[in-house]
Amino acid sequence: MSVRALVVDPSAPAAVRLGEVTDPVPGPDQVLVEVSHASLNYGDLNDARSGRVPVGAVLGSDAAGVVVRPRPTEPGPRWAREWWP
Repeated sequence: MSVRALVVDPSAPAAVRLGEVTDPVPGPDQVLVEVSHASLNYGDLNDARSGRVPVGAVLGSDAAGVVVRPRPTEPGPRWAREWWP
């Protein structure tokens, strides 16, 4: 399956385009979030135009959604107020 995402594309006018990427697979200590809203901010565009981010990389540093696959080690529902990679 695939999902829509903003990806780095140097040939696009803003160096980003809406594309299809494969469904993400969370690691053993990660969760999978179904994103309902996301923003593209100035920092994301700077990263896309800089050449430091590989072509096809998914952009976006702000998002809201629902956890659809929790970590196996979590005892129950939790919520996050802030997130930073």
